[in-house]
Amino acid sequence: LHVDAKVSHTYSETKNPDDFTISFRQGSADPNSQFSGKPNIDPHLIPTGIKGDFSKTLLSNIVTNSNFFKERAVTASVDMDVHLNIAETITSVIKFGGKYRYQTRSFDNDQYDGQGLSLSSGRFVDDLITSHFTGAAPYAGTTTIPITAFLDPNYSFGKFLDGDFAMYAPLNASVMTGIADLLRANAAVIAKAGAIAYGHDDFQATSYDYSGNEKLTAFYLMGTFNIGTAITVIPGVRYQNLTTTYTASRGQQSPLSYLAYAHNDTTFTVGHPFWLPDVTLRCKPLPWLDVRLSYSNTLAYPDYNAVIPRIDVSNGAIDWNNYKLEPSRSRNYDANVSFYDNSIGLFTAGVFLKHIDNLIYSYSLYATGAKVWSYYPPQFVDPNSAPPTGAYRINTFVNDPYRIRVSGVELDWQTHFWYLPDPFKGIVLNANYTHTTSKGEYPYTDSRREGRTIVYVDTSFTDRLLYQPNDIVNLSLGYDYKNFSIRVSMLYQADIFASVTYWDQNRTTTAPYRRWDVSVKQNLPWFGIQLFGNFNNINNARDMNVLQMYPDIPQSAQSYGMTGDIGIRVKL
Repeated sequence: LHVDAKVSHTYSETKNPDDFTISFRQGSADPNSQFSGKPNIDPHLIPTGIKGDFSKTLLSNIVTNSNFFKERAVTASVDMDVHLNIAETITSVIKFGGKYRYQTRSFDNDQYDGQGLSLSSGRFVDDLITSHFTGAAPYAGTTTIPITAFLDPNYSFGKFLDGDFAMYAPLNASVMTGIADLLRANAAVIAKAGAIAYGHDDFQATSYDYSGNEKLTAFYLMGTFNIGTAITVIPGVRYQNLTTTYTASRGQQSPLSYLAYAHNDTTFTVGHPFWLPDVTLRCKPLPWLDVRLSYSNTLAYPDYNAVIPRIDVSNGAIDWNNYKLEPSRSRNYDANVSFYDNSIGLFTAGVFLKHIDNLIYSYSLYATGAKVWSYYPPQFVDPNSAPPTGAYRINTFVNDPYRIRVSGVELDWQTHFWYLPDPFKGIVLNANYTHTTSKGEYPYTDSRREGRTIVYVDTSFTDRLLYQPNDIVNLSLGYDYKNFSIRVSMLYQADIFASVTYWDQNRTTTAPYRRWDVSVKQNLPWFGIQLFGNFNNINNARDMNVLQMYPDIPQSAQSYGMTGDIGIRVKL
């Protein structure tokens, strides 16, 4: 009997003690008059319609924020195996074990903000700022402090997104930090003066706090049975239970929420026990042929931010975390055939089928009438009064009630062309291609007008599986010569269905993504020294989301540019 026991402890924390946001606003820059009523406007055109006037771009709002997140996990596991010879031609290894993990999390947020600084109620804070920063002195006694008083003429934004979108008005970072520090230091003075342009925000400091723990218990039993030299059977079963206990705020905003947010802290404990069987069959009828069939079960638990029992009711909207979310479960069927010899290398072809139940995704729906009560915090529901009027947008997380079917094929080839003449025998190739077909049905709420009334109807639409591309290609071409090695690799990923939304015009996909990387290394003959270089995204590929109905129009774009590492490695 072999025993492998482990105990581990991890702790992490994140402190953001001095975050701040300072906003400036120009009310007359609205480009709606130029673009209103025109569909499919390319975002590149929007900035050209903005009539920017820095002298009318006024200090609008200052927010200072601090938060603290901590997480701790203690894990213990034990794995045991014993070898058994059942018969002369049948050998086996029986494995069994278990695991326990206790994990805690907590988040505490604190925030100061207030009404607009361009309003008359902001005069006290505006005077405090102008009295400490000489660049703003000409505007003392006013509530119209323009952005021009805080600009940094020596700073350049460069070409943001290769110059597709120009950026203007770089602010003096040290002055901005000084303003935030000034307001923090004088928070008590501002409160004593009764100024409402900067003060403690009870809603922001309460609504997003949470604490809780997760307990994971699991054990398994499996066996590896070798029948002769050609057949291997690996059956097994795993039991797993995750119990979550989280406490969060449930409240309703009002005009007084800034001073005193009406809420109750609520705690829920939910368990998710599962039995997960699996079996794998491997057959090797020939020295160069390997066939594998498998059935397995896998789980994907919801992110803890989705199950924390937070509810916040505001005017016409409800943020409603779903503590009842079930884990997504996938039943997986796989078949693979591998061929290998010195000339071909290793070539594998496989097919797979997945049945996914309870897919988790974020979603917004609409509720009216008495149905709104079901999303309210219970302490704010009055069954004897009329339900809220109008339609409420419910922002939540849901399990898809429909099963999603995913099927596909994967091809993989790894080879070294050692048999070619010089200089080609140093070429190395790795190629992988996956094609996936998926179909999912997603519930949503449609609307139609009946007379003067808008009626909301529950329905559904059909699309691909969320976050799953239809095609993925990984290609690596390399060359080895003595102590020198180089690899050029390419990743291609087809577009991905990215969002389930109420309006089909707003549903997005990612744009197809293609990235090239290069890695190189040279071993030197002294002291185990190796020179290396890794260069990623040499083609400056962007991460982009586009509108599903209009794929030429970007919804968002992120550019990380090329990154590289060069160095010396010493192997002793």
